[in-house]
Amino acid sequence: MPGVRTVLRVRALSVLGGLGVLLGAGAFAQQPTFRARADLVQVDVVVVDKDGHPIRGLTQEAFAVRDRGKSQTISTFQEVGREPRAAVPDAPRMLPSVRLDVSSNHAAQSDRLVIMVVDDLHIWKGRTDRAKQISRDVVDRLGPASSMAVLFTSGDHNTNVTTDRSALLGAIDTLKARQSVRRPHPAIDDQRVPRIDPEEDMGAALTKMSDAGKVTAQDFFDNMQQYTTLRNAARILGGADVRRKAFVLVSEGIGKSLNGIFGAMAPQGNAPLGGDSYMRGDYAAFAASGVAQPAGYHDDAVLTMMEAMRRSNIATYAIDPRGQVKSSDLEAECFPAPRPGNDPCVDDSAGPNDWMSPLRQAQHGLEIMSEASGGFAVTNTDDFTGGLSRVVDDLDHYYLLGFYPTDPNGRGYRPLNVQVAEHPEWTLRYRRGYMTSGAPPTPKTSDPLVTLSAGILPKGDLPMRLTAIPAPGVDDVSRVTLGLEVSAPLAALQESDGKVRDTLKYEILVVDEKKAKIRSVGGLEGRLTLSPRAPGEQPPETVVYQVMHSIDVKPGHFEFRISATSAKLAKGGSAYLDVDVPDFRAAPIVLGGIALGYANGPHVPVAPPQPAPARGRGPGPAPAPIVSTVPFPPTLDRVFAASDTLRVYVEGRARATAGLMASLDVVDANGKVVASPSPSFTSGDPVRVAGQVPLQGLVPGPYLLRVTLSGGGQKAIRETGFAVKER
Repeated sequence: MPGVRTVLRVRALSVLGGLGVLLGAGAFAQQPTFRARADLVQVDVVVVDKDGHPIRGLTQEAFAVRDRGKSQTISTFQEVGREPRAAVPDAPRMLPSVRLDVSSNHAAQSDRLVIMVVDDLHIWKGRTDRAKQISRDVVDRLGPASSMAVLFTSGDHNTNVTTDRSALLGAIDTLKARQSVRRPHPAIDDQRVPRIDPEEDMGAALTKMSDAGKVTAQDFFDNMQQYTTLRNAARILGGADVRRKAFVLVSEGIGKSLNGIFGAMAPQGNAPLGGDSYMRGDYAAFAASGVAQPAGYHDDAVLTMMEAMRRSNIATYAIDPRGQVKSSDLEAECFPAPRPGNDPCVDDSAGPNDWMSPLRQAQHGLEIMSEASGGFAVTNTDDFTGGLSRVVDDLDHYYLLGFYPTDPNGRGYRPLNVQVAEHPEWTLRYRRGYMTSGAPPTPKTSDPLVTLSAGILPKGDLPMRLTAIPAPGVDDVSRVTLGLEVSAPLAALQESDGKVRDTLKYEILVVDEKKAKIRSVGGLEGRLTLSPRAPGEQPPETVVYQVMHSIDVKPGHFEFRISATSAKLAKGGSAYLDVDVPDFRAAPIVLGGIALGYANGPHVPVAPPQPAPARGRGPGPAPAPIVSTVPFPPTLDRVFAASDTLRVYVEGRARATAGLMASLDVVDANGKVVASPSPSFTSGDPVRVAGQVPLQGLVPGPYLLRVTLSGGGQKAIRETGFAVKER
């Protein structure tokens, strides 16, 4: 099944797209809406004045685009801008520390798609705290209006694409810088110990051995891992999504000169020596130019990385946590030197254009790489706040230009040049070239439901929300109840007799991150039939209904992906949710997930499941669905009115049931317990905790609902977030 294999490959790179619901996020002020032929080349262009302020209100006629020096006709044009949002009174945000337990494919249309790559392999361990703070600031500034992921070049603690800030901040808290010295990693391909001539002077031989010892294989593979992480993430983010896509790279860089390596980074007419041949795609002439040597491992990796970023139209914004490095700081930042004697790393005599110092090479390399992709770098400055503000400005306002190449023949790299002719003093940031082969292809499969779940981001044509509630199962297996909520226009579902009918076909993919396995549960249906409301009662414009399904899994970390199609709408969608399924036998007391409901009954109808023949199964009746352990249909709402009363239910296990006690607490944003209604619980296997939480008297805002089960000196705590809206 090609689609499933694609998902597994993406998951191994730890950048799958699980999107959480961001309460309070509205629609983007201006979402790009191009629908065009496959050969359309799209370019994001940021325009700022000499002071770095964004230029607004430009028209299509102001821009000139050249492809390999030839003027192109701009076929599509849109100014994309996001203004600061006013507060939404009925949709307050959740507490940032609370892990969201409901996802929505509505949030897949967040304003921006941002991957923060924390290059922990190239950050000095003494700057761990500073790198953490910078990364937190990135989430705080970009997270509220972005679908984001955090990737580490070490591969540890990566997140999926999400709008759940708590998941992003939790990953950042694990950051541990890995570079043991301040001096940048050198970029040398040959990791072998040099041959020592017996007749050679002993001092020279020792110098060779010393040099070889400083260029370790670990340094080499750390360097490759940085390039590979950016390359793979860029390939995955390619495709039809035309939103602003960006990398924020937190890194101290690599001691390698990138001067001229990307060819088209320089303005038109100022290509680096030998770069004209490279830009034309004539690599043989480039290699024979006399200044260009055959590319080694590092050069190949850097060029492949940039090719992926340009093909996917991704701008990179680098932030160097070193901050400002003055000439007087060079000796400390260049420690240790590879050998006694003159060290070019500490020689700043050539000024800011000194390309011999490995430290300056690392700084300039971040700048060159960022600029070549259409972004910029925040280097050699302690003003991280100002630099991040510039990044936000870039992502919040840009022009989206599209053209059809006048010469579509040929393959390979093509340099781009974009100008606003009347204002040469303005700075334009855009990808300086593209590949004629376009963005990476979308995975193909014969199963439309698998296709809906195969991308990094869920599909939003059919609005959906998803929750998952783990509970004890049989023996060492856990039972997870999935609640899927679908929204559809009433007019599309209502039939001539006034009844509302729909059949929802859905499929579940269970992605096991640790074991890199995918389990598919298909052939599932939910059938909805609703009678007309009472005469004279105004029907809603949108019909919202749920289907529920339970599935047994082993303990672990999973991503649940549900794809569904509506028979009436002939539309499909998908929703993704990360879930930690606890091992209910690992500790003396363990609690599962919290199910929330309305005390006065469900507020949306539930379509009963209808077993259908599963793919690959022989004839005969389909097995009945696994029975849910939740005694009521859980609500997927997390914002409630002050007049509501919540119904709460949790299951768990306790090795000893004597003396068990359960409690419910409502905690406000300041950490103060503001309500503690008494729950009931049933001891046994499993332990069941149930209660009601009246919201009367709670002021509008976010809250934490905490369930505690304790006994015998042990306790387990499970929390979820909710909010009370303005009256």
